[in-house]
Amino acid sequence: MAEKPPTLELLDPVVDSGHRSYMSAVEHKQLATFQCRPPKEYLELDNRWLQRLRGAGLLTFCRLVEGGPIGRHGRGRPRLMIDNSLITALVDRWRPETHTFHMPCGEMAPTLQDVSYLLGLPIAGTAVGPRVVPASWKDDLEIRFAGVDRLDDLGVLEPHPNARGPAKAWLLQFKATSLHPDTDDESVRRSLEAYLLWLFGFMMFKNGTSNSVDKVLIPYAREIADAPEDAVPLWSWGSAVLAATYRGLCDACSKDESNARFQGCALLLQLWSYERLAVGRPIVDHRGYEAQYYGQHDDDGPTMGTLWVCPRERTWANEQARRTYPSFVVALDRLVAEDVIWEPYSAAAVGSRAPYGLSSLCTSNETLWYTTASLVYDIYIEPHCPHRVMRQFGYAQQFPVPRVIDRVTPQDHRLSRLGQPCSGTWVTKVHPYVEAWDNAHQDVVHPVAPHTDWWYETFLTWYRPRTRCHVTYADTQPVPHESSSTDAYARHRDEALAGASKSMFDFLLMFRQCSTLANIR
Repeated sequence: MAEKPPTLELLDPVVDSGHRSYMSAVEHKQLATFQCRPPKEYLELDNRWLQRLRGAGLLTFCRLVEGGPIGRHGRGRPRLMIDNSLITALVDRWRPETHTFHMPCGEMAPTLQDVSYLLGLPIAGTAVGPRVVPASWKDDLEIRFAGVDRLDDLGVLEPHPNARGPAKAWLLQFKATSLHPDTDDESVRRSLEAYLLWLFGFMMFKNGTSNSVDKVLIPYAREIADAPEDAVPLWSWGSAVLAATYRGLCDACSKDESNARFQGCALLLQLWSYERLAVGRPIVDHRGYEAQYYGQHDDDGPTMGTLWVCPRERTWANEQARRTYPSFVVALDRLVAEDVIWEPYSAAAVGSRAPYGLSSLCTSNETLWYTTASLVYDIYIEPHCPHRVMRQFGYAQQFPVPRVIDRVTPQDHRLSRLGQPCSGTWVTKVHPYVEAWDNAHQDVVHPVAPHTDWWYETFLTWYRPRTRCHVTYADTQPVPHESSSTDAYARHRDEALAGASKSMFDFLLMFRQCSTLANIR
């Protein structure tokens, strides 16, 4: 029996033994892709919601997932597509020990800066911690929505099905387009609550199911919908989305079930990859955003991510797009620094893409981009590690860097609701992290020096021997092949050889004919 290779310095032996990269590179397993299906429907915004969405810091993100303006040629908004193969190839590179992707060209990760520029979600605000939801949540929901004034031809409300949280099919009964144009304020509020639950459950915090929202999000949606327009509570939705996505990556990197679903915000991962990596990126029209992408307020504008979801014609670079999961794995194995856009949010890049400027939420919380305070979403507590990816900010990457486990204990990082009642115990456990987020601006990384090529090469010399940079299986001790009389080339090689021989024969024939004609003349 072959001995297991020694665990590399940056990897934890317990984590690594069940990691997808170990299954692929060491055990030579064929791994399955994850399902990251976004919702098929588009929900348009109601103008009567805008002030509350603005107060909650969600308007920019709502405009993003709304799909941008209708196309110039009368086409409707394109359906949001998520590339399962690309997301899965990224999952293979995620290391829970460092909360970064381990690439051949160094560690990389989506950070709060990416959340701001790509999604336009607020970073400042109260942490989105756990809530106690009563067992009667479904009855309370049905009673609250019973009087919604909908269009007459929609018929009576369908009862809420049995589910672990608000069901999508039930929520879609309260779309803005289903309301009477002159409906009452209470119906508008309930319609907004239903929209927020859809937005939270199927865009921002996707769970393991395809038909329901986590019930812990009900209080947040209700409080925004019922708040006065000038006193809407502000939560740190950006840090919560990043925390949920980090947790989804940490869970997914040890799974190999063919029907496994990725949890978190797959949209964030895909936009992050498109902005930074020359792998699977579509070719899109890079003309600047037109005036139609902007509203009357500074937060009602596009983000850097709008380019990839707005209704513009797109193509795919030769074989690079629509490729299968194994192709993306190989492409990431071959990734070099020149294939990476390390600083996609430079002043020149922003000016070219958004000549009228970006939404104000893209840069309003930049002091928090460098925080090392733990991110919180519900009971998920996830480290934020900008100090491990400083080249993404244009600075020299220092090494060695502290381990994640020194800042968030394994017990806190493994908190799970599976099999547990929705009680106040969770609120007590997570409260110290929720409280610490209020001072996140005080716990920040201070860059040491700007990036230089020499320092970067020095870092790679230290980094590469200490991790697994390549996920594709490579036999380090190949067994010599003994020839036999039955050996033969694969069929496609014979066909290639035959094609090459025919081409050579045709060339010689043509040359001979030309020589004969020359002699005749």
